[in-house]
Amino acid sequence: AAALGLCARPSNAFVPSAPRHPFLRHASERPVSATVRPPTRRPATADPIPVDAPFSLPVPPGTNPLGRVTIVVPSDPSAVCASGTYGKSSPVSDSPPLVRAVARHAARKINDAEQGVAASVVPACDFVAPAPGDGLPSAVIALQLTAAADCAAVGAFFFADISQSLQEPACAFALDCAAPLRYEEKFPLYESSQPLAGRVGSFVSFVPPLVSLLPWTDNASDKRLHDLMLTQFEAHTAEGFAYGILFFVHHFARRAGKSVAWVEHSIDATWEKGPVQNAQEIYKMVDKCGDCIQECLQDEQCKACVEALNKVDTRDQVASYRTIVSYESEILKNFSYCILTQNNVFGCDADVPERPAVAVGTWGGEPITRESARQILVAHLDDGDAPAMSKKTPVSWKVAAGANVAYDQFPDQNQLFYAAATGTGMWYDPVFRVETLDGRQVWCKRHYKVRELKEPGTFRLTVLDNGVASDERWTIMGAAADLSWVVFHYAGAARAVGQRYLGGLVCTPDGTMPDAAVCEGEIWPVLARAQIEPWDLFVVDNSGGEDVGLPPLDFYRKDVLKKKE
Repeated sequence: AAALGLCARPSNAFVPSAPRHPFLRHASERPVSATVRPPTRRPATADPIPVDAPFSLPVPPGTNPLGRVTIVVPSDPSAVCASGTYGKSSPVSDSPPLVRAVARHAARKINDAEQGVAASVVPACDFVAPAPGDGLPSAVIALQLTAAADCAAVGAFFFADISQSLQEPACAFALDCAAPLRYEEKFPLYESSQPLAGRVGSFVSFVPPLVSLLPWTDNASDKRLHDLMLTQFEAHTAEGFAYGILFFVHHFARRAGKSVAWVEHSIDATWEKGPVQNAQEIYKMVDKCGDCIQECLQDEQCKACVEALNKVDTRDQVASYRTIVSYESEILKNFSYCILTQNNVFGCDADVPERPAVAVGTWGGEPITRESARQILVAHLDDGDAPAMSKKTPVSWKVAAGANVAYDQFPDQNQLFYAAATGTGMWYDPVFRVETLDGRQVWCKRHYKVRELKEPGTFRLTVLDNGVASDERWTIMGAAADLSWVVFHYAGAARAVGQRYLGGLVCTPDGTMPDAAVCEGEIWPVLARAQIEPWDLFVVDNSGGEDVGLPPLDFYRKDVLKKKE
């Protein structure tokens, strides 16, 4: 659970025993909950900077500053994350990472995505409240503070009187912290099953003013941002943490005529866009794609997908993509293609991310050539182009673990790489299992075109995914000499919906993670070159599922093989 913090400017004293509102209870007498008591194990980290050294990522010279975030961490550099939070679904779930390592990792992701956002990590004992007055969006996030001294060190800031600063572009959250920064009370009129957490601009979660019920007001807009940020933070991933901050900075930068490119586009009809832009987009949809819209709304499955998407912020890639794969159909594909790809009704744009820069690795210690790169892709597939050590299975690889919270968590991810019928390119067919929103188990499949890029070991992959075109750059980061494992990195963009994304995959012949010695000595160092930590990964469930049938592995490949005959 996330805990609640609220701030604007520090007061002269911190008095945790004096409630400021009848709906706010300072629970200083309660012990720290078992869910936030940190374990004692200290995991390894690939961070090259000593854990007790200062850490700050300023806005580079010549870059327009957009905002700042200060992540406040425990004063004890050896403090590790609470069990069940960061890394809970990773191969190292029994060794939670250092809190400082997670904070630094999130700061890097924020700064890589938008270099106009300065990010710093400070121990609670050194925390100094941000100076007011420059108008830049400023976030303070207290992360897993459990020691009484640490809570007291930031208390003056979190319990300051904010009544005179509700119009400032500021936010504060106290995430997984102990009392008195931890709250469990809810405002009776606040309809949410989420634990309360934080202040965002004019919205304070435990005492929401009635004006927040008026959806067109700034206060209601700040409330929507608060809820979106809370969802991202409670995912307990560095990527979700970074998205939460990027959403915050963009929200207030937009009011000043600026934007954060990574999250600036939305295909939703929102109060933030205003009635004029919403009306223009709806008119263009009907004018360009009236027939597709009518067909979709007459189809129960397509209509259900549209209704489900209307309930989420489609900039949330996790929620939106799971919704789409739960209802995918040919009608939905035509509907999306017309509105998003063919006519770009919402004026979205996105480029493939350039940061972090990822270098091609080696295969068994040798440089990767164009020929060997193709062999690594085909790998264990029963195919004439497979290398000598191929296991000749129905798939090239199975994903054992992945680093993208939206796309790499799906179970039973089968990968097929094979040459095109013309021999000048390749195809990539991922076939994966999905548990839909209504509990069904289904197989999904995609058909990517693969082109070699200039540098051996790098490829451009393109696909039409439910009517939305995606463009990705893949890099072979390393592979075992016997092809017992391979690590891929990908950076992609779905231009028509304005989304960018990054990911990394650890693949093996059968989808089982290599043993700990191989991971520690070979795989983790490879991932570190792409700023992927082991606790970023999600272990893939390769159990096969129940009542779902066999995966359609040759759905596309059979036609290519027939053309080759």
